[in-house]
Amino acid sequence: MGRRILVETGPAGTICDLAAELSKLTDNLDYILLSHIHLDHAGGLGQLAEIYPAAKALVSPRGRKHLISPEKLWSATISTLGEYARIYGEPLPVSPDNLLGEGENIEGVEVFETPGHAPHHITFRIPFRSKYLLFAGEAVGVTVPGAEGLYLRPTTPPRFDAEAALASLDLLLKVSQEDDILCYAHFGSDAGARRIIRKAKEQLLLWMSNVSEWHKNGMEKERMIENLLTIDPLLADFSKFPERIQNRELNFIDNSIQGIIDAIRNSEFGIRN
Repeated sequence: MGRRILVETGPAGTICDLAAELSKLTDNLDYILLSHIHLDHAGGLGQLAEIYPAAKALVSPRGRKHLISPEKLWSATISTLGEYARIYGEPLPVSPDNLLGEGENIEGVEVFETPGHAPHHITFRIPFRSKYLLFAGEAVGVTVPGAEGLYLRPTTPPRFDAEAALASLDLLLKVSQEDDILCYAHFGSDAGARRIIRKAKEQLLLWMSNVSEWHKNGMEKERMIENLLTIDPLLADFSKFPERIQNRELNFIDNSIQGIIDAIRNSEFGIRN
């Protein structure tokens, strides 16, 4: 019998819908894999654990304590996102019994530390039929369903670690295969994981080098956004999105630029190939 594995729970506010859809597929879960503990990825774990109490969640040891006692995580999210955090919903505490212990593994699931977007970010590689699924969370950026070409955006929010993010992309290039299927946390999947990872690294270097130069010259973020939308080929489909998607993307692009600016202020990163 195969194991029933869910990757990411999503936020607390969506668990009723998630549980309804899961009930159409299975009567139980064995494992829950969490790339990181941000509320849009793991905020619903406490609620889901009440529905599937036998399921064990795998999370980075660095994020474990914040799931058991989520008060700081919740307050930090409110501080960062304001009312958007309340849309996600407040996370419930998770019992240690619902979490795999440090060093515990799931047979067949490869786990790689991929910090950068968050210090507790991890990536999963899982066999699927004759290929592998690479669940990269936000280490390789995010995309938008329905784009005509490849739309890719870096996820470099405040507290972004530039050197760690580049090292994580290098690691994923090393451990993946050309025909691995890259599974984005936001949203969908792409065949040919290594091709996307290479593009993600090129894009991140483009953003880092330009934002660094623009920041030194005193450019405002609004102008930086305009410039990136012009020079980054992976943002080419932006103009074709509905207005509500554009507004959402502009908010996240602004947030990602701010993360790079903060990284510059905290430590002048060296741009490397």
